[in-house]
Formats: sequence, C-alpha cells, structure tokens
Amino acid sequence: MPEANVDASLLIAISWQALGRLRSGEKQTRISNCAVVIVFAAFFIEANLNHIVKKLGKKREMTAFLNGQKYPGLRDKLAWFYNEFVARKRSHHADKPFKKRIGASLRRKYPGFSAIHRFRNNLSHGRIDLSKATPAHAEVLRRQAKGIVESLYRTLEENGHPVRRTVWYNVAIGKRP
Repeated sequence: MPEANVDASLLIAISWQALGRLRSGEKQTRISNCAVVIVFAAFFIEANLNHIVKKLGKKREMTAFLNGQKYPGLRDKLAWFYNEFVARKRSHHADKPFKKRIGASLRRKYPGFSAIHRFRNNLSHGRIDLSKATPAHAEVLRRQAKGIVESLYRTLEENGHPVRRTVWYNVAIGKRP
C-alpha cells in the first residue's frame, strides 16, 4: 500500500520489519523489537499528520490554534486535527479547558493512541514500559496506529479534503517500481 510520503513509508516499514523479527520468536531481542514496532508506529502517525498539515497548507492555522507553539508534539497535532475536522463544537485555541477535555475525545476516536503516545514519550525519556513491550501489545498497538492513520485520511475525504498517498516502499528506498 502506498503511504503519504517517504518518511511515512519508511517508518511503517521499519515497524513492519521489527514485527517480523518479533514473530520469529527470538527471546533476546524481544523487548527491543517491541519498542521499535511501537515507537515507529507512533512516528508513522506523526509523519502522516505532518504530511496532512503540509498538503492542506494549514501550518499557520495549526500554530495559531496551538497558541504559537513552535514545535507541537504528536498529541498536539492530533488534537488540532480532531478539533479542525471531527469536533462538533470547535475551539478557537488550545486553552486549558480544551486540553483537559480533548484527551477523552482522542481516546474514543483513536483507540490505542494514548498507549502509543505514552510508550513513545516514556521511551524518549529513557523509560521502557515492559507491560507494553510484549509481542501481543506491540502487534495490537501497531495495528491501532495504522487504523488511526486510515481514520485521518477517511475523515479528510469525508470533509472534502482528499489527500492521496502515493509513495510505495520501493520508491521510498530509492528504487523504481
């Protein structure tokens, strides 16, 4: 399946390759492969959000919504997307009340996002959640990450903003189809 851009294609491929190594059953690399599956699935979500913002020309709008935040995080980008394209009642800024109530909305709309985001953030601070670094959790969270991305593009389509995904893995690694 084609992906949004080279980054998204490579990131989900790295996650897939780690999942393949996990399925081989090697115990010594299980935790590291689980971490790669989950973290690269999280990066995949963010790469797609970055692509969507760029394709729609909404960077300024997103930055304004996020109160000028220069480097918004994954959750901030997803919250902006939700507010922009999903929410029935839109907020004008990501103020404290918005940030407080958006978590529940994101959990309902994007199953697995909280666990994926938490795992990624913990890992970026040098902590591995061993309860999530299991083959079963890694596979479920990867599948949920792909589902989140599918939902993003379906939402765009439903709102009259189709964004195509055209980059195949072999193109992303520099080969011609």
